[in-house]
Amino acid sequence: MDKVAGFLEVGRIEDEQKIVIKVPGLKPDASGAARIVLSPRYARHLANLLIEHATFAEAQADDLMSRRKQSPHPNRDRKSSG
Repeated sequence: MDKVAGFLEVGRIEDEQKIVIKVPGLKPDASGAARIVLSPRYARHLANLLIEHATFAEAQADDLMSRRKQSPHPNRDRKSSG
């Protein structure tokens, strides 16, 4: 099992050729395990979706950081006109 973010565990069920995601806090199934079991096909689909969403989120974060660096900070000492 590999850990993601220190708590999410990802691995395989060798004899069933399935991918397992163990999620703490997830309501246990009939066998008492808190996990998501996927076929290889659906695991790839999930992985592709995660990569797609992560790429988009990273691009947004990079764009936001870039805009913050480029925009001047408001002058706090500016007097109001009037």
